[in-house]
Order: sequence, then C-alpha cells, then structure tokens
Amino acid sequence: MMRTLRYLPLWGFFGAGALAVLLYFCLEPAGQGGVFLIPDKLSHALGFFALTLWFAALVERRLYLAVALLMLGIGIGIEIVQDIMALGRRAEFADVYADGVGIVLALLLSLASRDSWLQSVERWLPQN
Repeated sequence: MMRTLRYLPLWGFFGAGALAVLLYFCLEPAGQGGVFLIPDKLSHALGFFALTLWFAALVERRLYLAVALLMLGIGIGIEIVQDIMALGRRAEFADVYADGVGIVLALLLSLASRDSWLQSVERWLPQN
C-alpha cells in the first residue's frame, strides 16, 4: 500500500527518473564514465541508498522488504546485463554487495521514523 501523499504522482515520477539515471550510469559502455570522482563501490552503495530511501518513503513500512528485494533485484539485473552487453563492462559480485549495503542502510534509516521523510516534506509545503 502506498503512503498517503498529496504529491504521490510527482514523487513517483522523480523516483522513476532517478532510477533511469542510475541505470544509465551503470550500463553505459566502459570508458565513458568518470562523472563521479568517488570509488565505484561507494557510488553503488550511495546510488542504491538514495533510491531505496526514496522508494521506501512512498510505501508503508510493511512493504519495506518488497522494496529491498526489488532494489536488490535491480542491482543483480544490472550486473547480468553488464556482462551480456559486452561493452567493456563485466558483472562483479562486489557491486551487488555494495548495492546491498546501501539498501540496508536506507531501510534502517527509514525505520527510524514512523512517518516517511516525504510526509515530513509535504507538511512543510503550503496547502492548496
């Protein structure tokens, strides 16, 4: 079940856009990257932390496990596709492990509050 959010379609659109950006950076051919000046595994952990935190904010707490499994599935899927594409990238278990670290940390942070951080943001926004 989705949380009660006034701007749920907008938040979902931003989340889909962020996922598309993550997929682009993870699947672009080797040698075209270099946008991030942080280590590869840290970028995986941060990317999946941010996306998991975002999507966990959209759903009720009882769906956090589903969010985690979906995000982990995306991480595993990225590695499989990287290996199949043969564009200079290869699958690495360490990337999936880094994704998992980001996912777990995001869910722990999400569990720290009864309300989602997006519900808090919406309380600060002016009413229609």
